[in-house]
Amino acid sequence: MHSACPASLTFHVPPRAVRWRWWLLSLMLVGLAIGYWVAARLPASAGWENGWLENLQVVVLLGGAAMAVAVARQGTASGDWGRAALKGLAVAVVPLWCLMAARELSWGAAFLPPMGFGEDGPTYSSSTLWYKPAVAPLALLVLAWCGWMAARSGALRVVLRLLRSPRFVWAELAVMVLAGVLSTYAEGHLGFPAPESLGHHAVVMEEWSEMFAYVALVMAQWQVFVLLRNARRAA
Repeated sequence: MHSACPASLTFHVPPRAVRWRWWLLSLMLVGLAIGYWVAARLPASAGWENGWLENLQVVVLLGGAAMAVAVARQGTASGDWGRAALKGLAVAVVPLWCLMAARELSWGAAFLPPMGFGEDGPTYSSSTLWYKPAVAPLALLVLAWCGWMAARSGALRVVLRLLRSPRFVWAELAVMVLAGVLSTYAEGHLGFPAPESLGHHAVVMEEWSEMFAYVALVMAQWQVFVLLRNARRAA
């Protein structure tokens, strides 16, 4: 049984992790800034459903799951509340990454022949899957289990305290929101269409931006893990 979480916590980040964080944040912002230029030069097929950009998104999401699995495999000593919360959070988020990856693969429909082929590439639909009616209930069960695991391990309490810390992952979340806005803009869902000069390459900009949103989410997870690993009782 692990000891209770201390009433006061301070969160520290090693200098090397700080440097890596800002370098990666800068690279992501550059990647988003050149999204239009990249989209105009890549073949439109790069942004098609089940194309290589979407598949790269799945790799990023599974990379987030692999990171969480690696952290979850680390043992905890008796009474080590910090390690217990860290391990509990890691265990809780692994299924979330897998759910997001499965959603990008249309819950498995991407492995089947496409239903059709239009101007923006092949079309896949999970409605053709025999197990589609079970997807939503199972996803809800997984989400409930993740919430229970985070609460049971004490990770939820620590993360809620981390929200009040200036070291929280606001920068990563801001990049993720920016990437989401650019992806939505390229998709034409912000109330005005993407630049006509992109034509059918707008799907490339959409998927390119979405990929960076997932990268930002992986980075946010890494930063939270670093903060929890270096959490200390406040004097």
